[in-house]
Amino acid sequence: MTALTSDAPHGTPGLGERLWDVVRLHTTNPWTTLILPPLITLGIFGLNYAIWALVSRAAGAELESDAFANNGGVLWILVYMMVTAIQAMSDTFRFALGMSVTRREYYLGTSLYFAILSVIYATGLTVFGWIEQLTAGWGLGGYFFAPFGTADQSLGLRAYAFFVLLLMFFFLGTVFASVWMRWKVNGLLTMLFTIAVALIGLAWWLTDVGLWGSVGDFFTGNSPLGLLTWTLPFTAATALAGFGLLRRATP
Repeated sequence: MTALTSDAPHGTPGLGERLWDVVRLHTTNPWTTLILPPLITLGIFGLNYAIWALVSRAAGAELESDAFANNGGVLWILVYMMVTAIQAMSDTFRFALGMSVTRREYYLGTSLYFAILSVIYATGLTVFGWIEQLTAGWGLGGYFFAPFGTADQSLGLRAYAFFVLLLMFFFLGTVFASVWMRWKVNGLLTMLFTIAVALIGLAWWLTDVGLWGSVGDFFTGNSPLGLLTWTLPFTAATALAGFGLLRRATP
């Protein structure tokens, strides 16, 4: 296999270097993507811990052992990463084109950056979940980093879950960002309205043909690993959609 930079003229950056330049461009302002998410996550965890301690002190021996086992607070980061993708792309797109980076190179480099972020945050959340497990829920039976009773799942499965879900929301963000950069507010509002109508229409259709039972069977009949893997085709579709929309966007 030929190296990415081998066919480039002397002094001209190869594709790999240009993609990495896009990654570096995203890190010039690390606050949005690398600093703020961990700070907010730890802040939310601290608030949850304070509430657990307060309730434990007030309830005493009457507190059920699994009272704090079904916390979903950590999942806020999924939605935030979608917003992060929108902010990151809207802030850097015009600068990337000014660096003579093509839209394809910009999108591939941005996708690489989002994949790296997914690995970083999935690893961090899994490590905190492991510590949480070792300390029996931080000494209070509270499970923040293993949401909704998933503390009994393997660390590998939880890492995979965080990774594929983060990746999915990042690429959802690329679609919204591309729509914003191409059609601004009107395009974004039209897209949100269309999605809402489509979801309501789908719910009506499932009700009309009596398929809600089949939907329930799909979720109960598949393993957690299988359900998580089913997100990958959707992620791929949103990635392609984001690129297709970005191709005609102007700074």
